[in-house]
Amino acid sequence: MKITFDGIDYETDDTSQKDALARAIDTCAETWKLDQAITALRFKSFSNPTVVSTVIAYMEKRRTQLDTPQLTFTQGFVFRDDRKKCTVCTTPLELEKYGTGSDWFSSSDFNQFICGSCAMKKPTDIKTCSTTGCGRLFWSCTPQTTCADCYARKHYEGLASGTAITMSQVKLDVPQYHGGVYAETLFRNFIKAQTNIDSICVSRNNGIDLVFITNGDDEYDQLTNCIGAAKTVHVSTSRYPSRDRKSRIETRRGRVIHCVEVKVNDAQCSKAQRNAQEFVNDRIKRALKGEYGDDALEGAGAVERAMNGGAEFELHLIRVSMPRFGSDEYTQGAPITAVRYPWGETRVTGGTQMTLLAQCNSITYMDSSWIGDIGERIAMQFLEQLGFDIRGPVQNNTGNGVDITAKLKHTPTSPRWAFFEVKASTAKFQTSLEHAEEEQWMFVMDRCSKAVMHIQNYKGLGAYQGSSVHPTVATVSDLFWDFQSPEHWATRALYFRVAVRLPNPGQNDAPQVKLLAWDSPRSQGTKALKKDPIPQPLFIGYGGSSFPTPTTTVGKVSIQTFAPHPFGGRYDNVHSCFVMGCDCSQFVASSPFSKTCQTCLHDHGS
Repeated sequence: MKITFDGIDYETDDTSQKDALARAIDTCAETWKLDQAITALRFKSFSNPTVVSTVIAYMEKRRTQLDTPQLTFTQGFVFRDDRKKCTVCTTPLELEKYGTGSDWFSSSDFNQFICGSCAMKKPTDIKTCSTTGCGRLFWSCTPQTTCADCYARKHYEGLASGTAITMSQVKLDVPQYHGGVYAETLFRNFIKAQTNIDSICVSRNNGIDLVFITNGDDEYDQLTNCIGAAKTVHVSTSRYPSRDRKSRIETRRGRVIHCVEVKVNDAQCSKAQRNAQEFVNDRIKRALKGEYGDDALEGAGAVERAMNGGAEFELHLIRVSMPRFGSDEYTQGAPITAVRYPWGETRVTGGTQMTLLAQCNSITYMDSSWIGDIGERIAMQFLEQLGFDIRGPVQNNTGNGVDITAKLKHTPTSPRWAFFEVKASTAKFQTSLEHAEEEQWMFVMDRCSKAVMHIQNYKGLGAYQGSSVHPTVATVSDLFWDFQSPEHWATRALYFRVAVRLPNPGQNDAPQVKLLAWDSPRSQGTKALKKDPIPQPLFIGYGGSSFPTPTTTVGKVSIQTFAPHPFGGRYDNVHSCFVMGCDCSQFVASSPFSKTCQTCLHDHGS
């Protein structure tokens, strides 16, 4: 049946047109159009009463919706009222007036509050903080004698007592990922010790595990003999072979690229790895695009040069038999062995068994990355038990940066965040810091600023598992609102070191943890450094907000603020180009366009 609405004909027997009619009725915002269509349809009710009555009822429902008064919110949002309120009279309090001594006061634990008018009725309950040099007023409704700021700082800093705490509930089972890392490290060290041929890096994590390049027959024979690869039998083509001596055909090999995939125990190749040649080609192309970092780019360049010189590929699958930590084989010190198989071929026999490690007891802590990862996991559990609200690390894809961040329970003027540097070892408590880490808040500010800008070693934070946000990006996006100037990094945060001592290799004793203070920057001490670890720490603030404008009172700090670009995107007022993907970081004005960079031909702003 044909129905006309708003000048358009719709055929109800066609499902798509019937749906289009329903959408047109739902989006209609004028009642006179509905009245006109309803009147016209009433004369068609005798032809197909079922369809007509259904359409009329749908139009009348839409007309009723339009006639119903609508509630309009002027702000568009309904906020939850989380404002602090006076404990006595429930009057809302303004956080901006906290600490001025003229509006409201809090208890030492910042859980109870009293407004100025109620405080005037009980003037004896308003006292001065007992901390030397503080002088802030507070509501003495608890046995404490300090203000909320001093109480919070003293509480958190008091946790850094340096006492060793035993974490008896922590399990030290080696994750499967690190088992693979161990196997790669063992096999690489085995090949290097036997042949003096070292692997080159061409990818990260989900790429090609190891790549060896041999040059000539000698290196090729050394490697194949070491891994137990099947020998190539050369058949003589001579018409008159001698009985006294065997005919021999000399084949001179050039460069050969050996790509190795390492699997632990019964682990199987992924779907992509089953087609070995295609997998290798894909990972090398990605490495040449810079997706795996500078080291992989350099290694892939070496592979490409060898390919251009006519090098051939050989693909190897190394299956390593490794006892898991805590098993009987591990406790008894069983050896770790490996067998070579052709990568990409099925139903083939392996080569000669290789002994990578005579006793497996030391495998637990062979990989330093696992020591750091398990140390950070233990440290997080330890800090959560102490009451810290853990938010996550600020690290690049290789695990370098700020190990742990935590949100503190704070007042408007007390420290809001805590940053932790974790040091884990097996022999003893490791407490020393690297040179850059000795700059404390400057180090943290520099790494967080680079993470939020996705520059230098933090370029890879932008793309993370499709549309998901990288954990570091989520963390820095949260904390940066509390740090609007370099001074805030020194006053609005507390800094700690966490020392984790893991059991000795092969032992099952529980790990121990210490919480220590992170000393202030060495460059601001009495003894000047010959060379600053961070000569010019990078600071990035969120511009265009209600927070105070960053200042330049702190030495050796470059001030750079983001501002929204009128055509979308973001840019740095002074240096970085706002165009995403452009690496230009130094603005050079061009003539006659003062805002256009002469280097990249993009607008950097004024």
